[in-house]
Amino acid sequence: MSAFYEPKLSLSTPTWVKTQWRLLQNSQQHNHKEAQYHQEAEQVISYYESLKQLSESDLHNQQLTFASLARRGRLTQQRDQLLKALAWVTLTCDENIGMTPYPIQLSCALAMIDGYLVQLAPGEGKTLTIAIVAIIFGWSQKPCHVITANDYLAKRDMELMKPIFSAAQVSASFIEQEISQEEKQQRYQAHIVYGTAKQFLADYLSDIISFGGLASRVRRSLTQWQGREQSMLMRGLHSVIVDEADSILIDDATTPLIISTQEDNPLLLEAVVIARDFIDTLIKEDDYLLSLDDWDVNFTTKGEQKITEITLSFPLLWHHRGRLEDLITQAILAKDKFNLDEHFVIVDGKVILVDEATGRMMHGRSWSYGLHQAVESRVGVEMTSPTKTLEKMSFQNFFQSYHHLTGASGTLQNIHAELYHTYQVRTLEMPTRLLSQLNVSSFACYATQIEKNTALMSLIASIHNTGQPILIGTRRIRDTEKLSEDMLKQGFNFDVLNAKLLEQEAEIVANAGQNGKITLSTNMAGRGTDITVSKTVLKKGGLFVIMYEPHDSSRIDWQLFGRAGRQGNPGKAYPMVSIEDPIFINSNWWQRLLLLTVKPFLQKKRAQTLVSYLVKKAQKNSQNRDFIQRKQLAKIGKLSQSRMSFVKNKTSLRV
Repeated sequence: MSAFYEPKLSLSTPTWVKTQWRLLQNSQQHNHKEAQYHQEAEQVISYYESLKQLSESDLHNQQLTFASLARRGRLTQQRDQLLKALAWVTLTCDENIGMTPYPIQLSCALAMIDGYLVQLAPGEGKTLTIAIVAIIFGWSQKPCHVITANDYLAKRDMELMKPIFSAAQVSASFIEQEISQEEKQQRYQAHIVYGTAKQFLADYLSDIISFGGLASRVRRSLTQWQGREQSMLMRGLHSVIVDEADSILIDDATTPLIISTQEDNPLLLEAVVIARDFIDTLIKEDDYLLSLDDWDVNFTTKGEQKITEITLSFPLLWHHRGRLEDLITQAILAKDKFNLDEHFVIVDGKVILVDEATGRMMHGRSWSYGLHQAVESRVGVEMTSPTKTLEKMSFQNFFQSYHHLTGASGTLQNIHAELYHTYQVRTLEMPTRLLSQLNVSSFACYATQIEKNTALMSLIASIHNTGQPILIGTRRIRDTEKLSEDMLKQGFNFDVLNAKLLEQEAEIVANAGQNGKITLSTNMAGRGTDITVSKTVLKKGGLFVIMYEPHDSSRIDWQLFGRAGRQGNPGKAYPMVSIEDPIFINSNWWQRLLLLTVKPFLQKKRAQTLVSYLVKKAQKNSQNRDFIQRKQLAKIGKLSQSRMSFVKNKTSLRV
């Protein structure tokens, strides 16, 4: 039985006062910490220069020393030894992959080893920085998990860094859904494992299910002694390094991950069809009210009467009023709120969920409580059997279970409070290696989407004539399809990238910076693969990024902007907005009144400034709503754990 590392149990949440106090301390120490890490990075470079003079035998002996210190938990505690170890890793990077870490990367590595989430500008080399930190953690022989945005990046980054892992005598692997359980178990034995958050959590929950609760060293020893040892995939949880930390720790943490199994329920399928036909007879605003803000459905007196009259048409189980209204609410949401090519797509006759933040398909995921069947019935595909939940956990609780949480991202702004409140980790913004030449324009404002589309076609034509490559970013699949039609009519030659067209993703994104190239994409092009630009393109101003409309989070806007102007290169970001854009749907009455007031004067500078302010206000309101939702999700998860009669079997780490 291999060594098992128990997850950390942490169910406490800091108070608002403590959170604000810690954030104030972090802000006051920021410049000091930045200077400290910069100075230490210079020391690492100095040690690195002296290491070049050593023989292979001496270098090998040093590696053994560093690994021995790490196994005993002393390497990160002895600062001078840690700096020398980083110098050794720096030399290893130079000799094995031809990449010498810059001082800013070493500064970030030190901050991450100390437990900070680091904001490192796009293009500054997060992949190498994370690999350096992974080696330091991997030497301890405790599990080190590296979280990436998707399976492609997990495989790419691991294989790219494999030469330095091998030289450092640490094993590395990557996890993906398609491999067998036996292969997966073998790959988890590696010191460093790359994969997605969803895959790690799914495997973690699978271990809980197979073991009958959360494993501990004592419980595993007891089951082995009793002759009923359970085979587990993972070696436990210890260190985790999160790439694109804001996306994974914040944006993707809105819903829990559920392990379920299909369970035949013909009565539910029958009830879903009856509900679908019934709500087609209802009139919105007359029989029911649908909240735009929280997706809540309220029935009017007239609607309540119609439900009473139809009750006996449903199977007996739904004669209970509350259960029946829940079923009808799901049918209404499937009709009025869940949109094809926005929230889901249809592939091979099946409803596949779409990640709204990235535009990627989420295979194997489904909505709960009959909602998935309601959507299937609404769009006319064969209904699948509902699922029975076997185990579930929020991503917040999962990442809190690691003993050491760190990571990096290019966009950590405006979420410092949530990160500390949820994960008790602090953030540190690091300077760019080279002065940024990214030119971000003010919002180009339009009264209607038709006017915006017309202006977009003219802008594309104008920029394309210069040979400057163009990347157009949209929020939804249907936007890429509508704009594709308009661009084809204009005679443009372009590539399209969305959840329906994934096969050539890496190739399309990598080539998006070529001279005269036009790429139309959902958010999925915002991260992961560098868009390389030639010297010819740089002379023309670099990549020209057009944001078709603002996102609910300003960070996602900046993720798109960050595709241009990387590593000190020139680039242009051009955001567009119309008063009809969805960002304004949930605006307050006075904000909507202001938008209507300035609508005739959008060519005026002051009107454009006001619209830009209202965009930022709408984004802030949206981010606050999402924060409240995530806090509520985490609270519910913890309450449900504490109320379960077998809570100690599931969450206690000591027997």
